[in-house]
Amino acid sequence: TVFLGYSARFRSDSIRYVFDCENSRSTPTDITPPVVAVVTSPTRNGIYKEPDIIAITIIFSESVIVVKTPQLILETGEKDALVDYSSGSGTAILNFKYTIASGHISSDLNYIDTTSLALNGGTIRDIAQNNAKLTLPDPDSTGALGVNKSLVIDGILPTVNEVTSEVIDGLYKLGDTLAITISFSEPMIVSGIPQLTLETGNNDAVVNYYSGSGTSILTFQYVVTSGDSTGDLDYVGVIALGLNSGSVKDAAGNNATLTLPEPGTNGSLGYTRSLVIDGIVPTIYSVTSTVTDSVFKIADIIPILVTLSENVTVDTSAGKPQITLETGTTDAVVDYASGSGSSILTFNYTVASGHNSIHLDYASDSALTLNGSTITDAAGSATYLTLAVPGVAGSLAADKTLYIDGVSPVVTSVSSNAPDTTYIIADTIGITVTFNEAVIVTGTPQLTME
Repeated sequence: TVFLGYSARFRSDSIRYVFDCENSRSTPTDITPPVVAVVTSPTRNGIYKEPDIIAITIIFSESVIVVKTPQLILETGEKDALVDYSSGSGTAILNFKYTIASGHISSDLNYIDTTSLALNGGTIRDIAQNNAKLTLPDPDSTGALGVNKSLVIDGILPTVNEVTSEVIDGLYKLGDTLAITISFSEPMIVSGIPQLTLETGNNDAVVNYYSGSGTSILTFQYVVTSGDSTGDLDYVGVIALGLNSGSVKDAAGNNATLTLPEPGTNGSLGYTRSLVIDGIVPTIYSVTSTVTDSVFKIADIIPILVTLSENVTVDTSAGKPQITLETGTTDAVVDYASGSGSSILTFNYTVASGHNSIHLDYASDSALTLNGSTITDAAGSATYLTLAVPGVAGSLAADKTLYIDGVSPVVTSVSSNAPDTTYIIADTIGITVTFNEAVIVTGTPQLTME
């Protein structure tokens, strides 16, 4: 109904009409609020880490004007992400920039629910000043961010769970190989050759990465080397795992936190395993004897003692160790007698006929031989059999002065100083028996004359 000279306003469902009767015209006015059509992202599908930035776009049914900084709430694990509006006012597409923070995680990035878009004290209106309806598509419906895009968020840094070994508890010797494993909180991608430093006595063992890339368990191969020794194998400290110019990352590209459990505590190698390392090979300290310095004759027994750096076990099932002594024209080969389970092995030397030495010693630095036997320590390491050079410190001759005389005196001649003539009853004739060496006489030896 139109009355001349009177302006009136009428509403339909979506258009407000203003009738200006005086000027005889009507003007349609927009009364429909903008609504959200789609939530998506120009960022390509993939896995993203801290501090990657992901652009989130909210597409409205028409252009809108934004005042201040509306916010979008994203579902990112234990702590949701509050994402600020960044640009797009005057268009139908509003941009939000989401920076991944530590702890954020999502297998398919999406907003919380249909009410996740908030004004935050601002406004979103169309040009007609209609307030936009902020209701978002249901998170599982067409138009939702999680349906339109496949954005995996991994803002959680991988960490070490445990360090252990694939070998059983026990004693390991020189040359043994032990697989040391480090388990992480998620699968790791390894490049280069990271290293783990183990506490192995005077010289620490730097162990190279061996395998496991693509899994959560990385393996390092440790070979026991000469001199390694520890009663309970562990690494040197919480920073014992190093990259060595390589990298250890998860699928998103997050660098792993390499801090290890404190040695000896729960999760450490020393806690999870009892691995005794004995890479010290038994060696010979000295050769000596328990007898006093003196002269020894045929059938005398002289104990020869070989002292080692540690207790050893002698296996004589296939033969006995032997030590060769320098005894003149013919050397004396002396069999092992006792000492298995201790650090002192005894060889009993019996002086035989023809043996002769003014200062008894072994024949050479290789005079000790196995002769089919084995001499090993508790770890099973074979003894290093080289002796001190004869005559120098540690040798038998340097410690003892043992004179060996196994050569029996022999008669070289029988004669008399009496002149050749005829002798009668009661005459005395001196008879001289000459030996090849000086002799000592006890009692009254007799010579029977024809």
